[in-house]
Amino acid sequence: MNHANLIRFALFFTTISFLVSWLTYRLLRRRLGLTPAGNRKMLVFFMASAGLMTLGPFLYRWLEAPAGSVPDLILQWTQFSLLGWIGSVFIVFFFAELFQLTSKTFDPQKRIFLTEGVGRTLLAGTTLTSVAGFFEATAGAEIVRVPVTLDRLPPSFEGLRIVQISDVHVGPLIHKGYLDRVVEQVLAEKPDLIAITGDLVDGSVSQLREQIAPLARLQAPEGVYFCTGNHEYYSGVQDWIAHLSSMGITVLGNSNRILRRAGKSGQERLLLAGVFDHQAARFEPLHATDASKAATCSEEVACKILLAHNPFSIDGACKSGFDLQLSGHTHAGQFYPYSFIVKVVLKYSEGLYRVNEKTQLYVNRGTGFWGPPNRFGKRAEITVLTLSGNTGA
Repeated sequence: MNHANLIRFALFFTTISFLVSWLTYRLLRRRLGLTPAGNRKMLVFFMASAGLMTLGPFLYRWLEAPAGSVPDLILQWTQFSLLGWIGSVFIVFFFAELFQLTSKTFDPQKRIFLTEGVGRTLLAGTTLTSVAGFFEATAGAEIVRVPVTLDRLPPSFEGLRIVQISDVHVGPLIHKGYLDRVVEQVLAEKPDLIAITGDLVDGSVSQLREQIAPLARLQAPEGVYFCTGNHEYYSGVQDWIAHLSSMGITVLGNSNRILRRAGKSGQERLLLAGVFDHQAARFEPLHATDASKAATCSEEVACKILLAHNPFSIDGACKSGFDLQLSGHTHAGQFYPYSFIVKVVLKYSEGLYRVNEKTQLYVNRGTGFWGPPNRFGKRAEITVLTLSGNTGA
């Protein structure tokens, strides 16, 4: 991220951090019934937390210290944990306020109970779920097996196993040890093809060269493929494209590869394509996402699969005749209560969708986590997609 973008990011993040922290303080002050001295201590705590939440990301990006140094680890784990906890408390108490505003009038004694009793219970519950979410996040990814039927799948590709990882976010909190476990899990599935659908890193190549090294062990008969996510553009996308390519990973940016297998009536083909991230043009004009270009080839292919970080790319995939799009980006909200909001706001938040008669979409909920080390109710996943043809078609 260049210095101009970094300064804009710092100003925006500082404003949001202090605003949300101050609003959370105001909500708790209304609900908890603390003494004036207790309220002052709480205000100091929230303002100090906002300062840490601003300082951590700024120093990590500005100084580009190697990820994993002890001082940086202490700062990053502290500030991101506070970010998740304060954000959760804000959402829970904001909706509690809405509930009270829309409820019938209570008598004074019941209102005192609602303010203090329920407020303390909500705060304790939110804190406990944040702790549980921490353990769920650091436990690593689970294997999610997804059978996918594609009407136009060539018979020779029957049973093709695609292992997808997405949104690992190697960076301030996720390091080599976590990625080692992911690589071991992927290889244990004996994939035919490995797809990495963006947001692999948060940081520059110089910061994360050692942390990303386990990816060099990834191998599959049909290859290992990558498409960019929005976070690659915050982290020096051109350097990352070059570095991943040097590790034997094929980067697909509005481009494709033809996979070939011998069939009963001759050679059969499947097109695997990838597009640059949906937001890439804001950072690299030449990286404007183009599903039509990604689908173009000189050979006749029966079936087309697209790697696209953002599910919003599905409109282009449908227009360009893709049978299946593999995406990530949403994290499925990453943890409750945000998962409720994401489910309501986003049309495609997680899992397999039938978009139209031809095109399907799978949204991976993320193999790592971003920001708060919290995956309460939304465990990280490694997806094993097994393709089959429609024998009744």
